[in-house]
Amino acid sequence: MVTFAAERSATNSTYCVAVSVNWRNLTTGVAGTTALRLVETDHSRPTAPEDRCRYAPATVVTGSGTIAAVADVGAYPPVDGYQILVNPGLATFPVP
Repeated sequence: MVTFAAERSATNSTYCVAVSVNWRNLTTGVAGTTALRLVETDHSRPTAPEDRCRYAPATVVTGSGTIAAVADVGAYPPVDGYQILVNPGLATFPVP
């Protein structure tokens, strides 16, 4: 099993990008996609910038082998007009 996680967005914007991870076990050929869900914001109090755009980790069953994973983000434009710089991730790693 592998747990994928993402740091919160570095923006102070109220816009949060959708994050998903596409993965493939290069040893067995098994593949999948998982979404990293946004952590619900507590709207009963003012929201600090560091509490915006946080993602819950997602655990998937990949099986043993070499895993390749690519992070993908939503592509629609932000509602507040700011451009958000995104550095998509790519990784390969062994899973016992």
